[in-house]
Amino acid sequence: MADTMSATKLTIERGEDSEIQFLPISHGDQYLLRRLGVEPREQRCPHCSSLVYTRRHRQCGVCEQVLPPSFLLSGVEAQRVDKLLRTERKRHRAWLMRDQDNGQ
Repeated sequence: MADTMSATKLTIERGEDSEIQFLPISHGDQYLLRRLGVEPREQRCPHCSSLVYTRRHRQCGVCEQVLPPSFLLSGVEAQRVDKLLRTERKRHRAWLMRDQDNGQ
């Protein structure tokens, strides 16, 4: 017996007074950085000229030399990142629990 598939065309009509909300489009880390109140910037290691991918680590990921303090997150920025990570972990755990509850 052959399986058959069909598709239905979805049409959405909106009135003139309906509100449309657009989700932000993330271009790399820019959306996340704006949530943290941090401006994106490209920095290169002063020792080996490799791209510094994160401002959370004190050492270059390539040559392992200590980066200048200006490359690192400030105390306020680090607190924001930590708070965001804790929040996202909680949301993920809640999502996992909800998914487990729905599966049983």
